[in-house]
Amino acid sequence: MAAGRRPVLGTAAMLAPILVLFLAAYVLPLGGLVADSFQREGDFTFANHTALLESRAFRIILWRTLTLSFVVTLICLLIAYPLAYVLARLPSRWAAGLLLLVSVPYVTSILIRSYAWVVLLANNGVVNKLLLASGLVDEPLKLAFNETGTYIGMVHVQLPLMVFPLYAAMHRIDRSLLAAARNLGSTAASAFWHIFLPLSLPGVASGCTLVFLSCLGFYVTPALLGGPGQYMLAQGITVRVLTLADFAGAAAQATVLLLVVVLLFVALRRRFAAGLGIESTGRSGRTTAARGLRAWPAPLEAAIEVLSGPLRALGSMLSIVGGPVVAVLAVLALLFLIVPLLMVIPLAFSDSPYLTFPPPGYSLRWFKTFLANARWLDAAGFSLGAAGIGAVVSLIVGIPAAFAVVRRPMMGRLPLYLLLISPLIVPHVIVALAMYFSMARVQLIGTPLAFVIAYALIGAPYVFVLFVAGLLRFDRSLEMAAANLGATPVTVLRTVTLPLLLPTLAAALLFAFIIGFDDVVFGLFLAGTNATPLPIRMWDDIRLEISPQIAVVAVLLFAALALAYAAYLALGLLGDRRSRMPGGGPIA
Repeated sequence: MAAGRRPVLGTAAMLAPILVLFLAAYVLPLGGLVADSFQREGDFTFANHTALLESRAFRIILWRTLTLSFVVTLICLLIAYPLAYVLARLPSRWAAGLLLLVSVPYVTSILIRSYAWVVLLANNGVVNKLLLASGLVDEPLKLAFNETGTYIGMVHVQLPLMVFPLYAAMHRIDRSLLAAARNLGSTAASAFWHIFLPLSLPGVASGCTLVFLSCLGFYVTPALLGGPGQYMLAQGITVRVLTLADFAGAAAQATVLLLVVVLLFVALRRRFAAGLGIESTGRSGRTTAARGLRAWPAPLEAAIEVLSGPLRALGSMLSIVGGPVVAVLAVLALLFLIVPLLMVIPLAFSDSPYLTFPPPGYSLRWFKTFLANARWLDAAGFSLGAAGIGAVVSLIVGIPAAFAVVRRPMMGRLPLYLLLISPLIVPHVIVALAMYFSMARVQLIGTPLAFVIAYALIGAPYVFVLFVAGLLRFDRSLEMAAANLGATPVTVLRTVTLPLLLPTLAAALLFAFIIGFDDVVFGLFLAGTNATPLPIRMWDDIRLEISPQIAVVAVLLFAALALAYAAYLALGLLGDRRSRMPGGGPIA
């Protein structure tokens, strides 16, 4: 803004809405959860934690969770690396189109993705039918409802989280460095080993961190595709609450998982902040960018080295066999992401009374069944309303917070930023359990308000992160020009800033809506007779019946996503036109 002009709102006023939401729905409930884990019959005690650590079953579940998270992270890395490598070498337009394909599974309901793998991997599923027809096996392989199904489903869900940071890191690598190495006599394998791989390691580290932390608290896919008795920690917490009514034991388990996640999050705090260019100013006035990034903690350095070992072998192999093999691996990775979702679409039009693929015939019977079922329609209406209101609240609290963090000088910028993005990292099962305990005390369980609060809480970090990124890329000279021409701060905001950020706003609203509409975990803890969201209806159907009804919901959601993406492109074109106008648009 021009010198001497006062900002529209003070920093405190801009941060107050999101801080109130986080304090009431996140910080205090989590503090209460930790406190409850040290309570038994109203007295403070370590007995809950002692019993937990002495439990062989808990140690097995904890080890299984850590092992599965590490293995899924490694598999995702080995699949995503060739795909990101190919995408980074493509022209920007082609890369953008293929990245859109990668993002489709990410924004698709996790229940639909799990349902797709049930269709593919079940004993009478597509994969076993193909294997039996080819004569490769004499009886169906056990690919679902066991550890194999869990690994496949989780890799499919987590793979986009690995691809995006890898692509971002590889896209920034200067290709002239590789050409120079080759001109100096280096082999392709040596150039990859000494130049490309080290420069891509920040993306490797970011992707592995995101996938590993996400896997630690994963619930839906292991619950649907895993076998009985093969619980992960998130499932163990849920069973203790919803089945055994062991609230103290569940609180203790959640506290242990929270401690693991928080320790990793704190150890990587500057890496999370550096990913979006957030700087922290200390007493010396120097920023983290000026000081340079700190080294990884020693245990994480060792873990990264372990993960980079397979990549060196993979890179050496790929450099020997050449580009076509890399391209084939990239295509296979894309097919792995997209094909399971495409398999669901024909099922929505099946005329069979039960789930079978391929459908024996086609009709609209399942669409008619969905539209005639009041329970499904009520659940869909409830989810649309609660997720929509929650997304709007996320915008109201998240946008001012992003402006404050990016554009206002303040102490404690880094801790504040980390607090506001932490719901992206802390497993939802922990937050849902904490909200369950706190909302039960004020009798909000089973009410629409409980879901609006929950959806606003988990949507606000997406709005905040997207707007922080958008503001960091924003050309502020347009605002300065408008201010120098006499526009007030409110007019600049209304006619220049927000119109140019319209695509970012649309993306933030879409992500905030999807994260609430797709939620299962909060629904399990907060649902009631008059507040049952659509994902809980889908959850019950997949667990108890597995009918083509879910495929109908999938087709409707795919259509809605296509319309939302078309609207996003239209807003992007509108923003481009505005940015090309003199002064960035009309000043009223």
